[in-house]
Amino acid sequence: MNIGDIRCPSCRRPMVPVKLHCPVCDLSVEGSFDMDALAGLSSEDQALAIAFIRNFGSIKKLQEVLGVSYPTARARLENLVSKLNRGMNMNPPMDSTIKRLENGEITVSEALEVL
Repeated sequence: MNIGDIRCPSCRRPMVPVKLHCPVCDLSVEGSFDMDALAGLSSEDQALAIAFIRNFGSIKKLQEVLGVSYPTARARLENLVSKLNRGMNMNPPMDSTIKRLENGEITVSEALEVL
């Protein structure tokens, strides 16, 4: 089961993981866990991302795989990018550190220490 497909039966919003379990030693950990942007995508969106990557980023090849027009394939990719962008919101300290790195104000080593 893909965690990106799990919705609340009451309000239909995405559910979040709060418990991890090891089936070997029966240890469980409960808390608030973050999901990466790809894990939060539905199975359909993950399949689209995989198809795009497998076709080396070619929208033309993706349209052939999906059996849709070029504009439709592009629209699906734009929708996927929007979902990924929403899932990858950076907090201000990270954002400012990356900007400082891009501007040459700090080195990569310094940026990694901050991040």
